[in-house]
Amino acid sequence: MRKSLLILILLLAVEVAHAEGVSVSYQVSPEILLPGDYADVTLTLANPSTSDVKVNSIVISGAKAEPSAIYSVGTIPSSGSYTMTFSVKGEQVGRKNLQVKISTENETITQNIMLVVDDNFPSLTISSPVYRGVVNEVEFYVSSPVELKDVKVEALFDAIPKTAYLGDFSGGKEGKIKFIPNSDKLKFKISFYNGRNYHEVEREVTLRLVNPQNVVLNVTSPYKTLFIGDAIPIPVEVTNLRSDTIYDITVSAESPLGSLSSPVSIAKLESGESKTLSFIFSPSKAGEGEVVFRVDYKDELGNEMSVDKRFTIEVLDSYAVMLTNINVAREGLKYSVSGDVSNNGRGEVYNAYAIGECGGFRTAYFIGNIDPSDFQSFELPVECNGSVKVTVQWSNEIGENFAISEIVELKGKSFVEVEENPMPTYISIAVAVVILAIVGFIIYRQIRK
Repeated sequence: MRKSLLILILLLAVEVAHAEGVSVSYQVSPEILLPGDYADVTLTLANPSTSDVKVNSIVISGAKAEPSAIYSVGTIPSSGSYTMTFSVKGEQVGRKNLQVKISTENETITQNIMLVVDDNFPSLTISSPVYRGVVNEVEFYVSSPVELKDVKVEALFDAIPKTAYLGDFSGGKEGKIKFIPNSDKLKFKISFYNGRNYHEVEREVTLRLVNPQNVVLNVTSPYKTLFIGDAIPIPVEVTNLRSDTIYDITVSAESPLGSLSSPVSIAKLESGESKTLSFIFSPSKAGEGEVVFRVDYKDELGNEMSVDKRFTIEVLDSYAVMLTNINVAREGLKYSVSGDVSNNGRGEVYNAYAIGECGGFRTAYFIGNIDPSDFQSFELPVECNGSVKVTVQWSNEIGENFAISEIVELKGKSFVEVEENPMPTYISIAVAVVILAIVGFIIYRQIRK
């Protein structure tokens, strides 16, 4: 009986204590501070009992808080609550314990609040390799253990964009920039709000630099020896092995031994893209020399760059076009010169002319086009004594003009003399004899009568 009564008294005591007790909850924002940040702490006192609870004071200690104490808080009705907010400053890196003492008319409650101050966030990392000397489009990652607001990442070097806006996030967020690395260190400035605290912090990143591929020129000369005045196609392949796109591309070529077709423009080449072109080389001087191909282009940041490729070629001291089979014919006192114009080159000959000149006399014969390894004939009637200068003029595929000449001796040169055919004379004499015989016979008959 006495034991049962003791248990009943204890239960009543617990119920009364619970009835008259105050439960405490809190929320810290932001949860982690940077040195110098202010955290807003929201403290809530709830009265779950069936009777009112009078709160005399709330006192905060362990850190600089504002307000640090409130007196004569008042009465919290049954099932009611009381909320207060105070700010506390995080000054030193580490963990600091705040004590909040709530004094009621029946008890004093101590609530411990852990304040965390850290200077290692946010962090910025770049994990992908970065190529030297070319435009890299790189993803960076900003991470934070707490929510950050209005986050901006500014590159403290030449980059596009200069500033990347990441907005609000918790945990982490990616951004992208384009740049050409000048070293293996990059610096960024990150601006953000941690709660109501504004910050600008600098972060340095160490890059993993690798050597890049480049723009490659693949040039193959189809022939090692050429003729003057010829026109040789040279295939050229431009390949972008860089990791970025290149723009405003110009491919040009030059050589001291002759002319090449005009430069070719390409708007852009994506990474890994190729373009095949064809240039025409027109040798104009004999000898051995270089042909240089050059590619000028811009990267995505507008930086101008170039690469070149060169090879050696030999031009023979001989023209692609030759005069052959020259003949002189004479008809009475007149001469004519004939011959063949041979194209020994590898390109087509355009608008070929044969011209004969002596003194003030000039005559021309249009030959036209001549295919490679082919020939065309000409004949020039000339009114000259002694000799005639025979010239062949032509142009090649890129419009370069050339000429070769040869002096042809008329007198003293073996020639073909054109003889008259005697048959018409014999026929004329026979006809005349027949006519005279008929006329004589008629006259004889008339006399006899």
